[in-house]
Amino acid sequence: MYELPVTIFTPTYNRAYLIERLYKDLINQTSKDFEWVIVDDGSSDNTEEVIEKFIKENILDIKYFKKENGGKHTAINYGVDKARGELFFIVDSDDGLLPDSVETVINLWNENKNIENISGISGLCIYENGDVIGTEMPDDKPICKFADLYFKYNVKGDKTLVLKTDILKKYKFPEPSGIKFLPESVVWFELSKYYTVRCINKPMIIREYLEDGLTYNMMSTNAVRGKATEFMILINQQTYPITRYPYMWIKNYINRVRYSKLAGFKYLSGIDGFFNKFMCILMYPLGYYKYVKTRDLVKHN
Repeated sequence: MYELPVTIFTPTYNRAYLIERLYKDLINQTSKDFEWVIVDDGSSDNTEEVIEKFIKENILDIKYFKKENGGKHTAINYGVDKARGELFFIVDSDDGLLPDSVETVINLWNENKNIENISGISGLCIYENGDVIGTEMPDDKPICKFADLYFKYNVKGDKTLVLKTDILKKYKFPEPSGIKFLPESVVWFELSKYYTVRCINKPMIIREYLEDGLTYNMMSTNAVRGKATEFMILINQQTYPITRYPYMWIKNYINRVRYSKLAGFKYLSGIDGFFNKFMCILMYPLGYYKYVKTRDLVKHN
């Protein structure tokens, strides 16, 4: 049994100047039935000092851990191991939370937790001006596979995702050597092969896209190396079955070639099975074309 309904999890890296905003949003939650687990992914600023100040104020149940820099995916794995909440609610250090977000999650989960193969809750993200990021979710699909939202029902944009901690302990992120960015698709969409989520058209997270954030740096060296690894993993896991997501199934092979070329990787390296290697070779012309179109955009760091 878990000690709390919810773990709010925040991975952070050099965000001492920003994280107090989230702290204030957590203080203002209508439900305090949560812990705040912060994993500092090797910050070189005064993040630790800022968090220690929060802890001394003794307003929230805060657990702070500092680890060697390894990327957000490794911080998530670390946080899952430390979580004492039944649900794992990832809120980034540059995010905000609406005042009733935790209460909404707890109430909705209590109403739906006994549904077979349900893994968690998905809600909306909004900009600071209140506009919904992307599109809303279909009202007639309150319970569905998370991947179906994007690849069957044409939902766009970031969404809030709160998942059962027990499930995340079973489906951890791979931690390949030398990769400090690994997209969350390798776990979130893999779970869609086995589990559903309860969807709600209610904003929970307030999201801001900063220039030092991942979204603005998707063509950095770290990012293209991570994307190349992402598509290798998605192919090997068969995350997108051809019968359910034929477009995404083909796209994996094309993007494996594209991002491997951008990253300087051998595109067949690490690909499991003769058939998958054959598909990569078959899709090489399209992948190479996309590589040529984007190679000048890579930001070397």
